[in-house]
Order: sequence, then structure tokens, then C-alpha cells
Amino acid sequence: MPPRAAPLAAEDRRTAILDALIPLLVEKGGDVTTKEIAQAAGIAEGTIFRVFPDKASLLFAAAEEAINPAGGQEAFDEALAGITDLRMSIVVAAGRILERMRLTMSVMGAVRPYLAAMYHDASAEKKKQIPHGPPEFMLKAQRDLHDRLTGLFEPYADQLAVDPATAALALRALTFGAARPEWGMAPALTPDEIADLVLDGIRAPGRPSRRTAREK
Repeated sequence: MPPRAAPLAAEDRRTAILDALIPLLVEKGGDVTTKEIAQAAGIAEGTIFRVFPDKASLLFAAAEEAINPAGGQEAFDEALAGITDLRMSIVVAAGRILERMRLTMSVMGAVRPYLAAMYHDASAEKKKQIPHGPPEFMLKAQRDLHDRLTGLFEPYADQLAVDPATAALALRALTFGAARPEWGMAPALTPDEIADLVLDGIRAPGRPSRRTAREK
């Protein structure tokens, strides 16, 4: 008989559960059952509740992992490894952000109604303990992304007309506005188009502004 595999550490078990859950949320929404999650993760249903105290905590963790995955910086660095061209770095970064946005919107769409219902059913005292505004993990995800993109531009600072942090803001703004299906907008900008706009803007080369033309 082969030796039994060593049990996973708690953090590895948590990761395995979330890795199984996120695709299920995209496919089935927030009504996915813990039995279905356990089957996808290859574990007993009770194991889930040895890692997460309840389903709300599980869904909250899935949302956090979707928007800002553990090891995100390492994966970002790996994707850019060996790239020494500014434009190609922007193309790769924009493509990754767009892909992550699509996943995040699917997961948040699945989780939000369930968590909203829990808030509605909570006692008045419990509601007082819930902070207003975006959850901290969403704010942290935005800070981490900004730092990540600032780091992308820093090696190319001598090629920029603005500082790397401002360049990071421009890339974030264009990418986040490139695909908003919840507003009825189909993806309008590809990673290549985003890179061109970040680097070259929208004015044709050599074209004067209206003010300049009027002054002439």
C-alpha cells in the first residue's frame, strides 16, 4: 500500500478551496453549495468549515483572492521577465489587468447579492459594526496595483514626460475604462491600443491644437 500523502497545511488548504471556488462562482453564481465546492476541491464538505467559519467568510475570501490574488506581484514580475521594451511592458500589463477585471467582475457579481442579503438580515447592532465604503481588501488591491504599475514605469523614467506614478495612473484609467460590460459597453480598447494611447495620446503627430491654429 502506498504511503498516505501528508495533509496540506492550513494556508495551502485555503488556497486549494479558493482555487476550486472561483471558477464555480463564475459558472454558477453565489448560490453554489459548499457540497459542490468540496467536490471541486476534492475534499470533505466539513473541511471547508475547518478553514472558513461560515459561507460568508468563504465568499468574502474568494472576492479578495479574485481581485488581488496571493502572489500577484510575483506573477506580474514573471510575466514581464525578459521584456526590455516600454511599449511591450504596457501591452502585457494592460492585458493582465483586463483579464483580472473580467474575472473580478464575474466573481463580485456572484458574491454581492449573497452578502447584501446577509447585511439586510443582520441585526441593527451588527450593521453598526460593518464599515461603510469599499472593503479594505478592495482598497488594498488598488494600492497594490498602483505600486505594481509605478514599478513597471520606473526603469523607463528617462523616456517619460511625467513621473512613473502619474504614468501608472494614466495606464490604470485607460485600462479600467476599456471594458465595462455592466454599463452596456463592449471591450473598446485592446492592450495594444491602450499602449499606443498611453505613449502617444490621441492627437496625430504634427497636428497643432486649436489654440495654436487660432493664434496663427
